[in-house]
Amino acid sequence: MRSSARNGRCVLRKRARFVHSMYWSVTVSRDAVGSICVHNVEMSRPVVSPQRKAEEALDKLAVRHANPGARMFGSSLADVFSTPAYDCRVVGSDQKPEFAVTRLRSGPREMEKAPIYPPDQAILICVSLTPAAIGQWQALYNGRNVGVTRAIPFATTFIDLSCRMEMWVRGPFDYLHYYLSRELLERIALDNAVASSFQLREVFFVEDLVVAQMTKNIVSPVKHGEPLDRLALDQFAMVLGAHTLQAHCGAPKFAVPPRRGLEPWQKLRTEEMLRAHLEGNITIRELATACSLSASHFGRCFRLSFGTSVHQRLIQLRIDHAKDLLSGTNRALVEIALLSGFCDQAAFSRTFSRIEHMTPSRWRRLNIDGIGARGNNVHAIGSR
Repeated sequence: MRSSARNGRCVLRKRARFVHSMYWSVTVSRDAVGSICVHNVEMSRPVVSPQRKAEEALDKLAVRHANPGARMFGSSLADVFSTPAYDCRVVGSDQKPEFAVTRLRSGPREMEKAPIYPPDQAILICVSLTPAAIGQWQALYNGRNVGVTRAIPFATTFIDLSCRMEMWVRGPFDYLHYYLSRELLERIALDNAVASSFQLREVFFVEDLVVAQMTKNIVSPVKHGEPLDRLALDQFAMVLGAHTLQAHCGAPKFAVPPRRGLEPWQKLRTEEMLRAHLEGNITIRELATACSLSASHFGRCFRLSFGTSVHQRLIQLRIDHAKDLLSGTNRALVEIALLSGFCDQAAFSRTFSRIEHMTPSRWRRLNIDGIGARGNNVHAIGSR
């Protein structure tokens, strides 16, 4: 962004073309004991795409490099595409990222060469949220020319960040980027009895139904301003990593595990922990550790025992708790939403209506017999 100081403040140069952009990034990593700290920073501002000037011609022809210590997510990825950022990170105490999600958007702009990203032992998955036009993105990847060959919704690209790539891009565009470290993929491979030595088969702008569905699930709450809890992010990382290994890394099919679910004590322990963390501030690894299982083995056993994923079970527990409060107390809907682990009343109403096919208010009216002296007493006790 080019600017000049004028009267003590930053003023954008005239004739600049404004491109409104935003990125939303989530990274997940852990220390030895699995602790996670959360940092939230929100930024949304116009960015200037300046006119090319004669005196800059030589600089434009020179090869530009991104910060050598940067990773391809968050602000570093936004710098490559010259877009500003919205940042939400979940990182471990060792500050070593394992999984990240970054959204980049831009308005119309001319084709421009991006800085060469620094090499990294990680995989970057790019998903076009709007059909990318043919010729909108092109690159020289490992010595071969690649680019957009057809315009399809949620076109997906898998890139090995350890390979050299030069790319050119023009707007408008709207991409969601997933960053998966090699350490994360190796751990997922070992947990699923798959060889940890693998090689990505790069693909560009292809149809991947699994990634497309995951992207829809991630983008939907973000559009409504809802945060993604740690449990959801943890599960996204595991599922996306396993899919990447099996579909795009040549890994053999996972060995079929014994058809056994969780032991009775493991089911009880898991339910207790989920009920105690209805807001989702817990990870699959923490649940697995409490059951003396690996994260992947725990996930398979959980699905066999409950017939659903861990996060979907958490959502059902939230709804069950909300029903108890709706039928047994006179608490306001906004209070019930917060007590049930939802970020606000709007998120609660959307989820409740999707699962129960009616609004919380209507459900309460249909079950009003449960609200009486007992409900008033409960409310009074909770108000002391």
